[in-house]
Amino acid sequence: MNRTYNIAIYAADTLAGETLVRQLEESLFDGKPLPVMSLYPLVESAQASGSVEFHGETLEFIPADEADFSATDFLVMPAGCHRNAQLMTRAVESGCVIIDAAKGAASQGYTVPVMVDLNRHFIEEAIDNRYFAVPGSAVACLLPLLQKLHQRFTLSRINLVVMQPVAALGKKGVDALRKQTIELLNGKPTEHGDFSARLAYNLIPEVDAEEGEKIGNEANMRNELLVALGEELDIRVTCITAPVFFGDSYVVDLDTVQPVDFQEIQSLLSELPEIVAADGPGMPTLEDAAGSDQLHIGKLRQQSDYATDLSFWMVADSFKRSAVHAVELIRLLIKDFAK
Repeated sequence: MNRTYNIAIYAADTLAGETLVRQLEESLFDGKPLPVMSLYPLVESAQASGSVEFHGETLEFIPADEADFSATDFLVMPAGCHRNAQLMTRAVESGCVIIDAAKGAASQGYTVPVMVDLNRHFIEEAIDNRYFAVPGSAVACLLPLLQKLHQRFTLSRINLVVMQPVAALGKKGVDALRKQTIELLNGKPTEHGDFSARLAYNLIPEVDAEEGEKIGNEANMRNELLVALGEELDIRVTCITAPVFFGDSYVVDLDTVQPVDFQEIQSLLSELPEIVAADGPGMPTLEDAAGSDQLHIGKLRQQSDYATDLSFWMVADSFKRSAVHAVELIRLLIKDFAK
C-alpha cells in the first residue's frame, strides 16, 4: 500500500489522548508502521500549549478551532473526552471519518456503537455516515468478553463494581493524588480541592453526575452495556474512585438463564487471546495491567448450588484498551473500507 493517511487526535493533551498517540506510533500494518503521513494533535483550549512526540518528530498542539480538516482522513475523539459536536460536524463536512470514544457517544443513541471484536458486521454499514461511536468507558474492556459469554450461555444479570484510578479524573487527579500522598506522609494537612473528597488513602463512590454532565459514569457504563448487549438484561454498575494512579479493577458478578458447566466457561476464556487467566493461587493486580492491552482475570468461580452464576476479578488498563480498539478500527478501515 502506497497511500498514507492524515490523522487528527482531539484532546491530545490528556492522558487518554497521549495513550492514543503512543498506540498509533506502536501499531503495525502488514508488518510495518501504520501509514500515517501527518498527525495533528488538537487541544480544546487555545491557551493550551505544549507538544507531543510522534515517530521522533515534535508536534505542537493545535487549537481545535483552528483545525483544518480538508486533508484529514480520520478524527479520533479519545476515551473520556467531552464531545465537541461542532468540531465533528466540521470534520464530517470535509470528508473526514470520525471515531468517537467521547463520553456518552456509545450510550446515548447517536449511532450503533462498534468495535472490531464486538460487532464487525456493523462497521461496513456505518462507513456511509463516516461516523463510528466506539465504547470509551472502562466497561469497553469487558464488552467483547461479556458478549461472548452472553452468546454462549445467555446472561440474565450483570453486576459490576468498577474501581477507577485517579487518571480517569485527568492529569489534575494524578497531580492531586501525588500531592496529597506526600502531604499526608509528612504529617501535613491536605485539602481535597476540586474533588468531592480527599483522593489519597480514600475510596470515593460516585454520587451523581459531574457539573455540566447529563449522566454520571455509572449510568453511562450501564447504557453502553445495554446498547451493546441488549435491553433485556438486568445491569447494575457501581463506580468507585480508588487511590491508585493508573489501571482499572473490576468485580464482575453474572447470572445465567440456565446452569452452565464451569469447564465450558474456562474453555471459552482459553480461546480468547485478550484474556490472561490467573493459574494457581496468585491473583492479578494493577501492576500486571499497567501498560498491558490484555485483560487479567482471577478468582473465577461459581458460588451457587445451581451453577447459574459466575464471578471473577479483573484488572485492565482501560486507556490502553480503548486506544487499541480505536487503532484496530482505523487499521480495518484503511485495509477494507477507506475510500
